[in-house]
Amino acid sequence: MKYILGSLILAFSLSSCNLYKTLRYGGIPGQKDYKHFSQREVSNGEKEPFCFKPPMKEYGLGESIGVTDQDFNSTNVSLDAFMDLHNTIAFMIIRNDTLLYEQYRQDYNESTAVSSFSMVKPIISTLIGIAIDEGKIDSEDDSIIKYLPEYTSKVGWDKISVENLLHHTSGIEFTDSKFSPLSDNAEYYWGDDLRQRVLDAHLECPPNTIFKYSSVNTMLLGLIVEKVYQQTISETLESKLWSKLGMEAPAYWSLDRSDSLGVEKAFCCLQARASDFAKFGRLYLNEGNWEGDQIVSKKWVNYSTNPDPEGNNKHNYNNNWGIGPAKYKSFFAVGLFGQYLYIYPEKNIMIVRFGDTETSAHPNYWQSTFLQIIDQMEAY
Repeated sequence: MKYILGSLILAFSLSSCNLYKTLRYGGIPGQKDYKHFSQREVSNGEKEPFCFKPPMKEYGLGESIGVTDQDFNSTNVSLDAFMDLHNTIAFMIIRNDTLLYEQYRQDYNESTAVSSFSMVKPIISTLIGIAIDEGKIDSEDDSIIKYLPEYTSKVGWDKISVENLLHHTSGIEFTDSKFSPLSDNAEYYWGDDLRQRVLDAHLECPPNTIFKYSSVNTMLLGLIVEKVYQQTISETLESKLWSKLGMEAPAYWSLDRSDSLGVEKAFCCLQARASDFAKFGRLYLNEGNWEGDQIVSKKWVNYSTNPDPEGNNKHNYNNNWGIGPAKYKSFFAVGLFGQYLYIYPEKNIMIVRFGDTETSAHPNYWQSTFLQIIDQMEAY
């Protein structure tokens, strides 16, 4: 009885601590939450920064492109006005490596770091792909306990594959509840013991039964990256991607705590310049190749950006990339509140959008908006 009571008190204390932080800092996440977390730097190295080219002439896209905003505003508004309408803080349109449109709002500019939220999830998946390319992971079909033996004693977890984590078909229970202070989502975001939190998770159904998008899957992928490379997730991001893609500035990854047990919030919370996130998109636009260097295999990129509905995976989501309609062959990384890295290979266009606390539940709306913009790009 004493043991049970002690466990209940400890659980309540942990929840109360995270509840306090949730309420203190506003509950709903925001772009500047990273200031409340410890950070780990991801160096951009000494490689010459890659710069997107300026346009040959000024096109004035901010006024000449219109967006019909059926969902929130029934009138046709200019692209510039559209930015203000939805609390956008950064917006870029890049075609053929030419930066045709770049606008910032509030106190943001081209040198300001923006927070990715779940837009970082495809970066984690890319590190998994690189680990497979390099033989650090034998196959995505491997059981996760091959790389995380501390999970061996958990009933049924030997049936969870790396692919199940990539596809969000692991069957691991995870509560979202729109950031209820007591949900797993809030605990993962505000909590300070992610390693234990993940270790305490349990199955709600067998793997390959249902698709259930959740941050626990990506957190486990991050722990696998940490284990197979025997270094922090940030160090692996630095050596495999950030130092190779001509990034303009270091990135910073939020941690759950400041001591030696601190681990990156692998499901979110990478801070970097909008233009540097665009370079990650450019890597995928060029099928994993960066200026002649095959950073991640073409096979991995092509698989990740096309549907694979087997094992109850979603048709429109794969390896943490959103998949657009088949007609357009588009794909995208998406984060809370409409963070978007939208890639349209047919026309060699990328759209980067960051914002805060609005339109989080309208992914189809954003895709429709981007297609409107891309259609109008034919005139320029």
